[in-house]
Amino acid sequence: MAPSPSKGHLALQRSLTEAWLNEQTTPNTRAAYRSDLDAFGRWCAQRGSIPLTADTTTLVAFQAAREAAGDSDSTIRRKWSALSSFYDFAVRSDATDANPALGVDRPRVASGDPSPTLRLTAQAVASYRAVAAALDPRLDALVALLVVDGLKVNEALALDISDVSGKAPTVSVTVRRRGQSKRVVLDAASAQAVHRCAAKRQTGPLFASGRSSTSGRPQRLTRFGADHLIRQLSSGDETIERVTANALRRFHITHQRDGVPLEEIRDRAGLADVRSVRRYLLDETRPGTEALQSFASRGRPGPCA
Repeated sequence: MAPSPSKGHLALQRSLTEAWLNEQTTPNTRAAYRSDLDAFGRWCAQRGSIPLTADTTTLVAFQAAREAAGDSDSTIRRKWSALSSFYDFAVRSDATDANPALGVDRPRVASGDPSPTLRLTAQAVASYRAVAAALDPRLDALVALLVVDGLKVNEALALDISDVSGKAPTVSVTVRRRGQSKRVVLDAASAQAVHRCAAKRQTGPLFASGRSSTSGRPQRLTRFGADHLIRQLSSGDETIERVTANALRRFHITHQRDGVPLEEIRDRAGLADVRSVRRYLLDETRPGTEALQSFASRGRPGPCA
């Protein structure tokens, strides 16, 4: 194990991390890399270290811990991609001499399983759904749209209140997909969550940030803000992998009713072709749809306005 870090190392770790993340080209990459480095950082902190001062032995131990916790080979390889990128940046910045991740044997991923997205069970989704309902109506609505209705997170965040139409039991939202508008009829539970999130507001973004603009009008919730909300679903339990928006949406794709044509699943989830559906379905068990069926009967919190 590397020696305990000094105050100077801690300050350098923080500044280096932000500089590295700012170098990433997309918000999704920044969010994913931050999550992976934060997870490793928390593990290091429990052992008196930080990522910047960790050595290859520390990384090997971290990999063993993640394997024991049940992380898939694809998930571990994704974490190493983030860590190796961080250490490459640290070397270029003259903050360290070498990339310790290069000394770790990464697990091989069998061909034919190209989707590294975490696979969620129905029981896990039901638990996340209950947590979302208790924490924040925005999170409740966002999780419902991802899991039950198959929207992409950016499609959900782009919704305005004016995009929501109809009354129970037939409520729909209009999303933009590949330059065209598409009407998606919502599940009854999703419709309830969406109306509660909108509350009494008649205009503006459906998912509003907690901050107001100088004009006093609600600001749209950003992808970073949405990821922050979603991370709260699995916060406080370091033994499980942090759930992501992609994992929630994968549950929608892989837990459709038996016999649903791939083309219908493709259209519902807004995927480009059925090959994308097959990537998610490959080697997938189907633990049932009880999590989806339980949504309508679950209690809800108050409005999020």
